[in-house]
Amino acid sequence: MTPAQFREALQSLRLDQAAAVKMLGYKRQASISDLCTGKRNPSGATVRLLRAYLDGYRPTDWPTQKAPTD
Repeated sequence: MTPAQFREALQSLRLDQAAAVKMLGYKRQASISDLCTGKRNPSGATVRLLRAYLDGYRPTDWPTQKAPTD
């Protein structure tokens, strides 16, 4: 998975970097930033999990979208 594909997946899933840390099992937001910029490559497990999310899988702790305020 290229950095562009990784960023597109997060955008498609509406996950910001903070939410991606939690949903992909990382400890630091810098790790997600490194994946987005290509400083490091996602593991096979991360790619598999991301693809499951893209296919519609949602765990019970999936982040909810906040309603816009008027």
